[in-house]
Amino acid sequence: MKARTWWPRVLGAWLLMVPGVLAFQPIFGGWAGHVPALVGVTTGTLLAVVAVALHFGPALWVGAILLCYLLLGGPIAAPETVSAGFLPTVATVRRLVVLIWESWSEILTVAVPAVDIPGPAAAPLLLGMVAATAFVGVVLRTRSVVAPLLIPVSWLGAGIALGIHHVPDAWWLGIVTGAGMLVWTTVHRLQRRRDVNARFLVRRARGFSSTAWKAFTAGTVIALACGTALGVNLVSGAPGRQVLRDHVTPPLNLSDYPSPLTKFRFYEVNLEDEVLFTVDALPPGGRLRLAVMDHWDGVVFNVSQDSRRYLRVGREMPWQPEGELVQATITAEGYSDVWVPSFGEPSRVEFSGPRSQAVARSLHLNQDTGQLLTSTGIAPGNSIQVASTNQAPLSAEARGELAGRGIGPVPPGRFPLIPEVLSETGRSWAESGRTPYEQLSLIEEKLRTEGRFSDGRNNDSRAGHTAERLAFMFNSDQYVGDDEQYAVAMALMASQLGIPVRVVLGFYPEQAPAPGQPWQVLGAHAHVWVEANIEGAGWVSFDPTPPRDQLPNPDNTVPKPQPKPRVESPPLPPERYEDEQVQTEEENVDLKEPEEEPGDLRPLLIAIGIGLGSVLLLLSPLLLVAAWKLRRRRHRRNRGTTADQIAGAWGEVVDRARDLGFTTLVGSTRRETAEELQQTYPELGIEPLATRIDSQVFGADEPSRKARDESWQESDLLRRSLLMTRPWYARAVALFSVRSLRRGRSEAAEVSSTPKRDPRARRAEEQPEASRGARRN
Repeated sequence: MKARTWWPRVLGAWLLMVPGVLAFQPIFGGWAGHVPALVGVTTGTLLAVVAVALHFGPALWVGAILLCYLLLGGPIAAPETVSAGFLPTVATVRRLVVLIWESWSEILTVAVPAVDIPGPAAAPLLLGMVAATAFVGVVLRTRSVVAPLLIPVSWLGAGIALGIHHVPDAWWLGIVTGAGMLVWTTVHRLQRRRDVNARFLVRRARGFSSTAWKAFTAGTVIALACGTALGVNLVSGAPGRQVLRDHVTPPLNLSDYPSPLTKFRFYEVNLEDEVLFTVDALPPGGRLRLAVMDHWDGVVFNVSQDSRRYLRVGREMPWQPEGELVQATITAEGYSDVWVPSFGEPSRVEFSGPRSQAVARSLHLNQDTGQLLTSTGIAPGNSIQVASTNQAPLSAEARGELAGRGIGPVPPGRFPLIPEVLSETGRSWAESGRTPYEQLSLIEEKLRTEGRFSDGRNNDSRAGHTAERLAFMFNSDQYVGDDEQYAVAMALMASQLGIPVRVVLGFYPEQAPAPGQPWQVLGAHAHVWVEANIEGAGWVSFDPTPPRDQLPNPDNTVPKPQPKPRVESPPLPPERYEDEQVQTEEENVDLKEPEEEPGDLRPLLIAIGIGLGSVLLLLSPLLLVAAWKLRRRRHRRNRGTTADQIAGAWGEVVDRARDLGFTTLVGSTRRETAEELQQTYPELGIEPLATRIDSQVFGADEPSRKARDESWQESDLLRRSLLMTRPWYARAVALFSVRSLRRGRSEAAEVSSTPKRDPRARRAEEQPEASRGARRN
């Protein structure tokens, strides 16, 4: 590879990749937005030059790309994991490996410009590295001119597809790419014409040739066409382009949704007589569950805030719940929120009514609690056909059977900032309980009997369930509150005892409607209860709220003279709550109704294909080599006679030696090859195996299948021993080497230049007359 011939092509190839680098810049913004793609393209270009110069095999090409990605990706895509600003660590490698497939979804769903979010930068870095390596490698290894141009065009197309939909100055990228391709093809054609003339013509042409004039004319026409297209584009004022991010749903952002428990007092008081849902039939003992909460931060009980625990689902859930299913049709009347109601763990759900397709497309399932939510939001008029378990409270007889049960397999939650008064009170109430179930029953009974119910209408009970609110409640001479405070208090007390619990917001009537009659769910039917995971019974309901007629004593509401809890107290609300003021912050939340989107999955499939394609592009050479070798091995072991199959076992040994760098001479006998291998690997028993195989192949009788199996077992053991003679990094290279898949010219050349005896004469001396026609390696 002469420098004067290859470096102009390499420079031209790098320049053709630059428009694609610029196409990725708007995703990240600023001059720093060029860095990921530019580093990838430049690294890939240099890597291809080195790989071609050193005659890398497919395994080394792939390994070099991965190594460069892991070395350079840390500061660009995972800067928080590197050491000394650029040195990769174990965390860096782990993060970069995950980003090989995760960065494609991140780059399509991240808010742009993503200058402060490094993860998506792995996509243009890796894609640019692969594209530039492939482009420059093809340019240097072949004389093709036009076909390699598909790579920079695809690279530019990927930058546009993964980019943003409105880039005012992007019109010139296509012009520059087209002009660069024209220059590329013209220069190559002129260079070839010049080389031919210099070789065969005595007089060289002077001035512009006809080809040069054709190139100049073509360039002028293209420039005029580009100028015309630009003018039409500016005058027409066409809208922004369509890109993949317009068709990909962003990941669930749970911080957009306040805790559903903060709306309990609003349902209970403000919407007391308003119909929220209409249910076609109420299952026996059923409770309409609206939200299951298992996360506490000292301020609110909430659903899990880990978006990784939520799966985007369709009508069928990923797994079927245990237990008998009930069917129900729930129609939203006055309800408008994101939480999807059901009577238990859902199995199947369908939506009808306004925006039903958008509601269904944004449906998510919490893997831990079975909670459903739709980011589009349910609005009045939506109907939900849901099949779920009926998670009704257990009867007194069934609960009596749980007296000796412990906790279930679910790990208890970690709830911080629990007031000390709750911890001490819960432990003192439960100290006589022998099992977790008995401890829960004691706490439930204490709260129900010693507590006083108030929904705040008489200004004797504040809304909320913060640590300060609960500390104030349990430091008073009497406990005053409603479902919200009692359920959360019991859950926190139980968590201090190591019991897995969660809080459920839902609805159930004081008196069930007649069988077969619809149930109109009112705000007054809102309740909050606790569920604990009990061994052998699953999630069991507990109702710690006192009866509603168990009112507080107005003369005994002064707090006890006890020290304040460690939790800092927020400012107290006003002294008086008007009925119209008893509401939550999200009462006036306006759920944006997204427009109906066409049901075209092609853009999403393209995005997935780009991510999978890059991984397969990296691994495809290795997979092809491995498949080829596996096919060859099966052919040797299963085709032909038993003697042929035994000879194939030796062929596997020789091919493993070839992959390790051993050169066999064309025409050598099996014993000659074994002698040379034995000299190279004196510690291995190579010659004995060759001798046994010769005796079986050239014997008077056909070898048995047992002899064949033993030969292959010895062959496999010897192949592994040959591989173990090399260091670990050389073993991977040998496993995917292609030396044994082809008869190299060096072997034939070595035979022609080595004064060796005629192999046929030597075999005639070594083998008896009956062994004529001996097989050659």
